[in-house]
Amino acid sequence: MQWLSPHYLGFALIIPAILLLYLLKRKYENREVASILLWQQMLTELEVSRPFQKLRQNLLLFLQLLAALLIVLALLQPAWPTEDGAIARHTVLVLDSSGSMLAREGEFTRFESAKQEAKKVIEKLGPDQSITLIEAGKVPKVLLSDSSDQTALQDALDAVTVRPGTADSRAALSLAKAIASAEPDSGIIWIGDGGGEEIPAAESDAINLQSFRFVQAGTAAENVAIGTFATQKTAQGADGLLRIDNYGAKEKKGKVTIYDVNQQLLDAAPFELAPHGSHSAVFHSLPASPAYRAVIDVEQDGLQEDNELWSVPYLAEKGRSALVSPGGNRFLYEVLKIGGRFDVEQLNTAEAAAANPADVWVFDGVVPDKLPEGNVLLINPDRAVHWLPYKGKQQVASGWDVLDQASPLLQHVDWSQVHVDSIARLGQLAGMRGLIRTGEDNAVLAGTIDGRRVVIIAFDLHQSDLVLRPAFPIFMQNALTWLSPVQSLPIGGGHPGEPLEIPLTPGAVKRVLTLPDGTSEVLSAQGTSFVYAVPEQVGLYRLEEQQGEGKLTRYFSVQMREAESQIAPRRMHVAAGQAQAEQSEQAPQAAGSYQDLTFWLVLLALIIVFAEWRVYQRGY
Repeated sequence: MQWLSPHYLGFALIIPAILLLYLLKRKYENREVASILLWQQMLTELEVSRPFQKLRQNLLLFLQLLAALLIVLALLQPAWPTEDGAIARHTVLVLDSSGSMLAREGEFTRFESAKQEAKKVIEKLGPDQSITLIEAGKVPKVLLSDSSDQTALQDALDAVTVRPGTADSRAALSLAKAIASAEPDSGIIWIGDGGGEEIPAAESDAINLQSFRFVQAGTAAENVAIGTFATQKTAQGADGLLRIDNYGAKEKKGKVTIYDVNQQLLDAAPFELAPHGSHSAVFHSLPASPAYRAVIDVEQDGLQEDNELWSVPYLAEKGRSALVSPGGNRFLYEVLKIGGRFDVEQLNTAEAAAANPADVWVFDGVVPDKLPEGNVLLINPDRAVHWLPYKGKQQVASGWDVLDQASPLLQHVDWSQVHVDSIARLGQLAGMRGLIRTGEDNAVLAGTIDGRRVVIIAFDLHQSDLVLRPAFPIFMQNALTWLSPVQSLPIGGGHPGEPLEIPLTPGAVKRVLTLPDGTSEVLSAQGTSFVYAVPEQVGLYRLEEQQGEGKLTRYFSVQMREAESQIAPRRMHVAAGQAQAEQSEQAPQAAGSYQDLTFWLVLLALIIVFAEWRVYQRGY
């Protein structure tokens, strides 16, 4: 038992005051009577000089003492210690709001249950306790700091909504520990389903942390999700490949249905899944559509938000490539035509680049004064301009250093047997990074300049044997794919709450993006690439780009990460380090949480007072 307001103990004097009233003798008045024969006892009492009398059995006295005792106890605020409230004088309360918390168990989602647990902590907050409320989202957010106001804490908690995105549990824990370390006698309560990962305490520095409590949200593990949905345009329409994953321990049966962008039913097929197994479904000759929607229907499925997935087929349209090579370069012309992805136009001067936009500009031995609309492949630069710090030529005297073998431009490219006579020496270029280097100079660079993707080959192809090596066509196709993602691939799929690089069509004057919920926003972007902060919405996004009198419409899909489909809850273990253990031994005992009994005591006191009134009315 804990007394939360012991300073009200002085009110207990009301109990002896009531007793004193019953000990005092009654005061009598003089009256004339005809005879005193029947008043002998009264006379005896009048003759006694002591002002007090013995206590007699009196029901009213008992009820009044009991009511007074209950009122005094209520003022002292007795409370029982509990295990589901705050765990220290200052508690950092972390609430997981990631996609797996959308899993439904019974009538409520895990997130709704987690909020109820958080409300219990707030409701049982002691008078000298405070709470810092943190949302563990993609970026952890402090909602309310070091507050004892239960109403403000409840309002802040009610404003938190669950998201289909991921949660950065490590960052949230780091933030919570940093806040807890700033105040003595602090603890952390984490409410969630474990976030799919176990975080060792060794990742954080030792702090003065009194305790850590993990409140598990949810118990179910059965879930079926669409893992992958890819479509490819064909002469008859499109072919689709779908992978369905079973994350549970039970066999599952269901049906998958395919719709077009106008929600017209195109195809359907049943499927069966072994425990923790996968199923692949293939759909042929789907009617042409700019996007396709796959939906699965399965029983005993914990999470519904991963049962739907959009796919945008690979684009079949050709891009436009402009080759500016005054001396002519047959090798470049032929490699640009490989695969039939581009309509190639040959130009003789850099000034012609400003006439019409192209998806990819290839400058061979020519440096334009101004970068044109579109991505750029620059070969053998020979002069300096405001965007290119050219510093002359230098003979190649040493071998090659591959700086980034994982780059998409160097995939399957063997540069070791390439020989080059001389390369251009270039100064520092913001946004560009070297891929191949010889000595202190970069031979191949890639990056972004003024919002355009740029690849620079700093030597003359005619003064090297690169065009005779297998590395040449492979490298060129990698470079063209990276420079022209609009034509070679659809806009990549995104994830809610994360950045997504959107390739832009050169020459567009207005771009409008429509979200799955129907709202639209205008993109203020220049160049050929735009990094978009994807909102917390899954589904199909539509990008419309105005080009003169025409309009180009493209789509891309945003889906939950597969990790959120693994809804099996995991416990989060954060063990105290050695330094923490030493501090805990010396630190005072952390303040706990209590269930206040004041309400029930007041209610019982009112019942007693009502009973006393009824007893007095009946004359007992």
